[in-house]
Amino acid sequence: IGGRHGIGMSDQIENRIIEAKSRGIYEAPGMALLYIAYERLVTGIHNEDTILDYRINGLKLGRYLYQGRWFDSQALMLRESAMRWVARAVTGEVTIELRRGNDYSIMATKSPNLTYEADRLTMEKGDSLFTAVDRIGQLTMRNLDISDTREKLRLYAKTGLIGKGEGVGSPTLLGR
Repeated sequence: IGGRHGIGMSDQIENRIIEAKSRGIYEAPGMALLYIAYERLVTGIHNEDTILDYRINGLKLGRYLYQGRWFDSQALMLRESAMRWVARAVTGEVTIELRRGNDYSIMATKSPNLTYEADRLTMEKGDSLFTAVDRIGQLTMRNLDISDTREKLRLYAKTGLIGKGEGVGSPTLLGR
């Protein structure tokens, strides 16, 4: 199905183990469709930090597997944690409308484990559990965290741990 619609074509320039660049053209329409659906479920089920770690660890695991290190402790640790803490919760159905090329729309996402609920976070209804006031409160809390970080940078600069903005790469500390 994906192949008929031109999904899953990939033209890549890659780094080989021997430190040489190579170009590969791949066709994997089924994998492309599975990836689209799986990622949709992952983002609908897991929180932002879990997804970030999952993606970073996925890059590391992919590198180990490419190097043939399938059973190294690092690879096993990454694989086991992804399977246990991410993959186990991923189940459901994703409806995708396909067009020519890599053009598609996700029409529906269903899973008993979705944490996304459109009605719960809408700001359009007056009786919503989440309102603009809540967002302002969240931003206020985030700004407190930023303020704490700025104070820590000032302390580091005062003690000489970091520069005071001279030179490339040194942080420039701005006012409050």
